[in-house]
Amino acid sequence: MKTNILALFMLSFLVPAVAAGNDNESVLNTDSVAAEYPQYKYRSLKRDSLPKGFKRPFVWLGRYLTNSNKQEYKKFDCTILGGPFFNSSSGLGIAGGVSGMYSWDRNDPTLQRSSVSVAFTAGLSGMMQFGFRGSNFMKGDRYRWDYKLVLYYLPTKFWGIGYNRGLHDENESKYTQVKFVFEPNFLFRIAPNLYMGPQLDIMLSHAYSFENSSDTLLVGKHGLQDRDVNTMGAGINIQYDSRDFTLNASKGHFFRVEQMFYPKLLNNYYFNSTDITYSTYVRPYKSAILAFEVNGQYNYSSTGGEVPWTYLAKSGEGNRLRGYYEGRYRDNGIIQAQIELRQHIWKRWGCALWVGGGNVFHNFKSIDMERFLPTYGIGARWEMKRRVNIRFDLGFTRNKPGFCFNIGEAF
Repeated sequence: MKTNILALFMLSFLVPAVAAGNDNESVLNTDSVAAEYPQYKYRSLKRDSLPKGFKRPFVWLGRYLTNSNKQEYKKFDCTILGGPFFNSSSGLGIAGGVSGMYSWDRNDPTLQRSSVSVAFTAGLSGMMQFGFRGSNFMKGDRYRWDYKLVLYYLPTKFWGIGYNRGLHDENESKYTQVKFVFEPNFLFRIAPNLYMGPQLDIMLSHAYSFENSSDTLLVGKHGLQDRDVNTMGAGINIQYDSRDFTLNASKGHFFRVEQMFYPKLLNNYYFNSTDITYSTYVRPYKSAILAFEVNGQYNYSSTGGEVPWTYLAKSGEGNRLRGYYEGRYRDNGIIQAQIELRQHIWKRWGCALWVGGGNVFHNFKSIDMERFLPTYGIGARWEMKRRVNIRFDLGFTRNKPGFCFNIGEAF
C-alpha cells in the first residue's frame, strides 16, 4: 500500500465552484420587491439562502482551494485535505490528513522545502491506515533524512508465490493483514548531488482469515511459510539526485541503490535485498514534462535462508505497474520500467499518458519475455499546491483495469 497512503480527493474539485460565486447576487432581487410592496416584509435571500453556520465553512474552503497554489512564502505552509478515494486494491473509502512544508534555512531560496504529513484512510472494504511521513533537507543540503511510520489494517488478496500463481484467477484468496512499517534513513552529502547513509527497515505482519487454503499458496523454497512474519533489517542507501524538485521534477536525474540485510540473529527468515532505481526528467517543449524510470529489485539469501512471502517483490507496488492489483504477481525479483508524458492543459489542470511494463521472476535464469506484464494508461492532474498535483490515474493491464488517485506524481 505504499502507493495509496493519501489516495484522494474529489471534494477538492467541487468546492472551487462555490468560491467562484458572487455573495452579493441572488436569483431574485428582494430589495426591488420590498419597494414595490411595502405592506409586506421580506427577509433578504442574500443573507438567508444558506444558514450562517453552513455558509462560512464552504466559503472559507472554496477560497482556500482557489488560492492554495499561489506562490506565497510561509514559515510553515499547512494543508488540510479530506474526501473520498478509490483504488483497485482497497475500493471506495474516505481519507483525510494534514501536511506541511517548511524550510530548514529560510535565507536560502535554492534549498528544497521539507515536508511532513499525517494521514488517515478508511475504506468500505474494512481497510484502515494511519501514516506519519516526512522528508527533510537540512541547511546547505548537506544532510537529508526521511522517515515513514505506517499502521495498516488491510483486507486484501493473495494469489500465491510466483508468476504462474498470479496468472490464474482461481488462485485468488482473500485474507486480512495487520501490518506495522517503520522506515527511517539518514543521508550525508559526499560530493555534489551525491549522498550516502544508513537506513533501517522494520515490518511486523500478522495475516489471518484466509478465504481459501494457504497450504499450497504459501509454499516456498523450504516448505510452507509462516502466515505471521516479522522482519528487521539495516543497510545502506546511496543516491545521486540532481532533480530540481523531488515531488514533481521537471529536469535532472535520480539514481538510487539500496542494499539491505536481514540477519538470522533478528529474523526467522534471513535474506538480503537489493533495490536499484534510475529516473530522468526533461522538457520536450514548454508545457510538458517527459519522465522515465526503470527499477529492479532482487531478494535473495546466500546462507540458505528464504525470502518471506510478505517481502517478495510485488506488481503494482510503489506507483509502478499502475493498474495491477498490488501483490497479484510476486516473486524474488522484479524488473520494471515506465515512461510518462505530463502535459499542462489549462490553469491548474493537466493530464498524463504513460506506458510501461515489467517481469516478475524467481531468479535471473527464469526471466522470460512471455511473462511480460504490460501497463499503459491516462491520468488527470490538478495542482493543489505550487507544483504539487493531485492525480487521477486509470491503468490498463494484462488483467483488469485499475484506477487510483493520490497526491504527487508516481515518480
